[in-house]
Amino acid sequence: MIERLKRAWFSLEDRLFDLHHGIDTRHREADLMAVPTGITTVAHATSYQAVWTRNLRVLICAARRHAELHVFVDVGAGKGKACIYASRHFANVIGVEYSAGLLREAKANCDRSGKRNITLLLADACEYDLPAQACLVFLFNPFDAVVLRQFVNRNLNRMRAHGSLIAYANDMQRETLAQLGLQCLFRDPVRKISLWCVGP
Repeated sequence: MIERLKRAWFSLEDRLFDLHHGIDTRHREADLMAVPTGITTVAHATSYQAVWTRNLRVLICAARRHAELHVFVDVGAGKGKACIYASRHFANVIGVEYSAGLLREAKANCDRSGKRNITLLLADACEYDLPAQACLVFLFNPFDAVVLRQFVNRNLNRMRAHGSLIAYANDMQRETLAQLGLQCLFRDPVRKISLWCVGP
């Protein structure tokens, strides 16, 4: 009963967030049509859903306790909700999305929100290089272990060099991060959110 009430409250909080910023980040059946067919990553991607603001709040607070981070990077940015939320906590925000259709909606949402410190990129996570800065890399379970492994391996040295962290919501593939040598700094098993750093 308590858990159901919490979920109802979090859903209301998210709806109010969208209304306050004049955006729409809800899931629709048409979102499935926005996924490109010519990219290998498609076979390993999960369907679009908007993250709860509550989970973002907890992860950003946890990350700030462990490191001074300068850039927020949302890999699998969807319709831009995480970027819009993070824009008040970070000077620079980057959203990476491989679906041109979802990216168009993200750009429209960011424009309506009035946020000017967000950069949205059409890119495949397997080919994306993180900025050479201390980043909080946000993942809302955007893909399976295959792509997660490729993304982390590509950026592992850069993350280590700059002290970047991974904030992982709906952390279904957390065992993959552990296998790659990342260390879990924080986890809420009820919400399935966790924070990870690269080991020495």
